[in-house]
Amino acid sequence: MTRTINIAMHQLNYTTGAFEANFLKTRASIEASRHADIHVLPECAVTNYASDDYFLDTQYQAKAAEYCERYRELSAELGTTIVVGTPLRGKSRSKKMCNGLVVYSKGVEVHSYMKTHLPNYDVFDDVRWFESRIEQTGPDAEIRVLEFALDGEIVRLGFCICEDIWFADVTAELVEKGAEIIISINSSPYAIAKGNFRRAVFRDRVSETGVPLVYVNQVGGNDELVWDGCSAVLDPDGVLYEIEMCKEGVETVVLADAGKGFRNTVSKPTLVLNDQQERYLLASLGMRDYIEKNGFAGTLFGLSGGMDSSLVAALAVDVFGEERVNAAMMPSPYTSPGSNTRAARVSSGMGKGFKAEVWPITAEYEAAKATFREVRGEELGDLADENLQAQIRGNRLSALSNHAGGKLAMLGTSNKSEILCGYGTLYGDLRGAFNVLKDLYKSIDVFPLAEMRLAHAIDADPVFDRIWLQAFGRPLAKWSAECREAMREVIDEPPSAELKPGQKDTDSLPPYPRLDAVLWQIEDAKESQTDEQIAVLLGEDVAFVKWVRAKRRQPEFKRFQSAPGVKIHRKSPTTKDRRMPLTCHFA
Repeated sequence: MTRTINIAMHQLNYTTGAFEANFLKTRASIEASRHADIHVLPECAVTNYASDDYFLDTQYQAKAAEYCERYRELSAELGTTIVVGTPLRGKSRSKKMCNGLVVYSKGVEVHSYMKTHLPNYDVFDDVRWFESRIEQTGPDAEIRVLEFALDGEIVRLGFCICEDIWFADVTAELVEKGAEIIISINSSPYAIAKGNFRRAVFRDRVSETGVPLVYVNQVGGNDELVWDGCSAVLDPDGVLYEIEMCKEGVETVVLADAGKGFRNTVSKPTLVLNDQQERYLLASLGMRDYIEKNGFAGTLFGLSGGMDSSLVAALAVDVFGEERVNAAMMPSPYTSPGSNTRAARVSSGMGKGFKAEVWPITAEYEAAKATFREVRGEELGDLADENLQAQIRGNRLSALSNHAGGKLAMLGTSNKSEILCGYGTLYGDLRGAFNVLKDLYKSIDVFPLAEMRLAHAIDADPVFDRIWLQAFGRPLAKWSAECREAMREVIDEPPSAELKPGQKDTDSLPPYPRLDAVLWQIEDAKESQTDEQIAVLLGEDVAFVKWVRAKRRQPEFKRFQSAPGVKIHRKSPTTKDRRMPLTCHFA
């Protein structure tokens, strides 16, 4: 006799602390898949995993417990079984709770589990917020298997949480105790290449245990983190069923045991995007959720006709639609005619065109310099002169945002290469509510993403179109022929801040490909190599590597005060990922 179990994987986009909204979202998802035998929610579904120090707040903990009761009642009302990720009781002598899960079946708590391995690296602070299972006593300290009654049969289910599947011990003990299927609830944030790394971990666990692994991950952005979803089931025969990246919703997988253990009855292979498409998608998702979850009605940014602001324009129009995108073109005496015309052609040709007003800053700039000259009896210095222009533009954008009642989110346009090297002005171009380019290198990401998007505007990739539509509920914007020509010019134009006559970025920085190669080895390799090793690896002069490292160390105070942005790379300049002293004499 064949045993079957229908497992609903709820890949949902939760908002931190939105207890009622998260509950209602989950309820609707469960009602849409009522035929399932068991419903699996992501890690910390009740609160959202990105709750940080709210996990230590007594009232927050009480609210989580209150909503756990709501989930128990829901399981009774719908006559079903729900796996709920939530903070759970810890030892009474501690303010910490455990990162746990509860299984409610038809109104009864039938199982619970507390996370064993607490990540304490990169963006993770579980040790700060939670106690581990191994710190508990009594039943809470045990790894147990749920004997799940189904159509007169018993299916033995083992549960674990996120980091637990990165090690072999928890899954091994679950199988030793009789688990026939392992279900892992997760809140595993996105980073470049992490998807393939995760799948390799799935293969290891399934190969070691000989039973299927059900992996349910959340999706969407919260502050500087973004989750890609990619919930999946992998069985011992290597059959994979995977929900598409960035798609919110529920999908039910059927596992059947015809005598050799449970196996997938249907496969759904991974839909593969290229690197540029994937980064464009995840940066967009993080930006959308930050803007919308914080209640902004639209976006506003400075549009210069350069590469960075043109890419921000493309991202914003694709995500929000041209009707929610606003830009200010703010020419100075040093802005080239080509920059002005490129900006105008980009703004008018993306979708149906977005609002881009021209606000010249020359009069204000000259007046400020004249006042300085009058009061001090000397000319403003070169660097101060350049920063003044950026700060006037920042003031202008702030005024426009405030005039709109604060409902227009200022988008930053500084890329990762500039931010790491301090090539930006505090209270000027580093100002903003959110910076979608914050973790995107100029040559590694910004230019390739623009090339990809331009190529897609000419000859669309149907797979990228499909995944984008599923993630955002709207198609990528069409670009007019004039817009495509302008973007081609933007890509080909040598980068320049245009803050003095004939200025090029290479006046202050090395060519971006050379600079980014060293920055990547320092940042994304996580300080694991000496300057000498990096020099040998890249065929560079050691003195140049040391110069880049020193350049990167100096402006920590600027990074600290810059707008939040999406983590994309393995190491990002976001506050989640970067914890360096502002005052430090280490050279």
